[in-house]
Order: sequence, then C-alpha cells, then structure tokens
Amino acid sequence: MIVSAYIAGIGHATGGFRGLRPGDKERLTHVNFAFAQVVDGKASVASWFRNGPDGDKYVRELMKDKGNLVTLLSIGGWGAGGFSPACMTEEGRELLAQSYIDIINDYGFDGADLDWEFPGMGGSGIEADPADVHNYTLWVQKLREKLGPDRPLTMACGGHVKCVEMLEIDKLVPIMDMFNMMTYDLCRFNRATHHTALYKSEICDTNYGDNAVQLYLAAGVPREKMTMGAAFYARTYKDVDGFNQPAGPENGPHPGWSGGWKHTSEFVEKSTTGLVYDEKAEAPYAFNARTRELYTFDNERSLKAKAAYCKENNLAGVMFWEYNCDDEDSTLLKCLVEDL
Repeated sequence: MIVSAYIAGIGHATGGFRGLRPGDKERLTHVNFAFAQVVDGKASVASWFRNGPDGDKYVRELMKDKGNLVTLLSIGGWGAGGFSPACMTEEGRELLAQSYIDIINDYGFDGADLDWEFPGMGGSGIEADPADVHNYTLWVQKLREKLGPDRPLTMACGGHVKCVEMLEIDKLVPIMDMFNMMTYDLCRFNRATHHTALYKSEICDTNYGDNAVQLYLAAGVPREKMTMGAAFYARTYKDVDGFNQPAGPENGPHPGWSGGWKHTSEFVEKSTTGLVYDEKAEAPYAFNARTRELYTFDNERSLKAKAAYCKENNLAGVMFWEYNCDDEDSTLLKCLVEDL
C-alpha cells in the first residue's frame, strides 16, 4: 500500500528538512515536497532559500539516493494564492504549467502534486473566481500533457462536501493518479471538536474520514485512486470549557496548531483529563481545565484504525501531514505502517 509523506520543512515553520530519519526511506513509498508557490504567474521555490543559498541541499541529496521512493513536488498549500489569476487564460496556464515542469525536471522529481486550496473558494484569503473550477481542470490537462502518461500526477483534496462539489471529478479522474484526501483539519471553529476523526460519533457528526471517502466515491473517484489523510500534529483550542463546548472568535483564535507529536505528547501529560479516546470516532483528545486548552489529534491507536480502514476498504493507502511533525524516533510513522 501507498504510504505518502508530505514534507513541509523546506522554508516552513516546522524548522527545515534535514533528510529522512534512519529507516524511513524503506517505510515510505512516496514523498511530496512542499511547497512550490505561484509567484507572478510562474511556479517558484524561492521560499526554500530564505535562510541561505543551500535551502535545497537536502532535497537534492535525497534525489541522488532515493531508492524506490516516488518523489513529487507539491505546489500551493493553505493560503497560497496566485492560482486563480494564473489559470484564467490559456497563456497563463501554459506559463504556470511549464515553469512548474521545469522545476520538477531540474530537481529530478518523479511527478507533481497539486495543492490549490481550493479552486473557486477564497476561504483562506486567496483570489477566487467561479471560473476556477473549470480552469483548474484545464490546467491539470495541460500538466498531464507535459508530464506524459507515465509520470505521477496527484492532488490534495479537502474532506468537506463543498471541496468535492467544486471539482470536475468526472474530468479529473482519468487524468489524476491519486486523490490525497485531507481527512484532517475537519474541526469546527465554533465548537471544540475532532479534527481528524475516522467515524461519526456524538461529538463528531458532520466531518470525518469515512464521510469524505463516501463523498468522493459518490462523485466517481475509484477506491484505488484514494489515499486517506492522517495528522501528525494537533489542532488546539484556547479558552474553552471542554470537548464539544462552544468556541469562537470571542474566546480567541480557533483552532491553533500544536507544532508536532512531541509537543502534543507533552500537553497530554500535563492535561487534567489525560488522554481521552472517543471509541466511536476512533480519535483522541486531551483537555487541561487549568489553562482551558484542548488538543485534538491522531495518536498510535487512531493511526492503526486508519490503516486498517484503508486495507478493509481497498483504498490505495495513507498519506500524512507532515513528516517533520513526527519525533526523532519516527514513532507515528512506524505505528502507521506496522500493519500495512
């Protein structure tokens, strides 16, 4: 099965990619390096070099000795704009596609991973237009032409119903090799809820992994072109009175980001509840009544549940955000692949 890691340490808040940890090259099948961005209508990895001229050093080193790993350059990310204006015309789509392919070929990536969040939707503050929905398809078609039929072309796709509705799935399925479902960040802003639950429960009644799978299946995406997303980080709520309790702007910004598994584990140890596991949702959380903070996340148990779900439902595999959020022993990755 596919085990695909997003690696966002290049110019990202996680602190920088410094190569794969021992043994992980054999545990993973795919890596998606994030992110290239759209700058002045062209693909760019200039952000990799913010801290010096060798910002791509570890990427190039891995490319020289990647073994059987399939490597993809991911473009976009939450809050990364420029797609809508670039893809509005045939000339713009050509420029963006060719500049992206040029970077892919220069580094020796095997293929491309698209992370426009999300066509036609401006929720992250990026430019958006109703025409994005079809223009995205046209851009994907152009990328496929330039990559050829045998190089991988994948996309990250949201776990909400609106994200499915804003894609021309029937046209994308024949072109795309994989739909990486972001079955995380599904928590509410006005109530403290799970961000990466697998199933519905009393405290997770709208957005959860199995629901996302059913949405994409109904839209026409075959199981063998789906990976389910896992989270190696927590979403955090402040100034709340517990799980499934009101949250919102009046209580402070919601939800936040934990910074990784080590930080999440430390919070759980200090919390007043300790680890709490929602068995119906297959998702853990922890609450500290002293500080009124709540963390919702994936742990070893929920990761095993997701891996089992992917096997039982004949999905292509699992992917996760993000590699540098794991600890130095790759605790979460080892757990995720143990039964695959």
